[in-house]
Amino acid sequence: MATNTPNDTSDAPDWRQLCQVAFFELDPEKLLQRIAEARDAVLDRIEDCHSRPAHREGYALREALETLNTLQEIAHRDPDVQKKTGT
Repeated sequence: MATNTPNDTSDAPDWRQLCQVAFFELDPEKLLQRIAEARDAVLDRIEDCHSRPAHREGYALREALETLNTLQEIAHRDPDVQKKTGT
């Protein structure tokens, strides 16, 4: 029976994987969509936790939301993103 270690990303929650994709997206046309998908996954995970998530996960979820918000603010200021998305 295999056990997952804390650093094992093969079974990382979907929200973590989506955040990583958003953080490393280079295509301005896809960036805002990736951010939205990741934010939705983080918020879904928060809602799924009927009780408070484990301290570590709760901290990671808050950090992910803050980082996604910052990335979105930066993306909206980028002229290339504005041209590609029409915002």
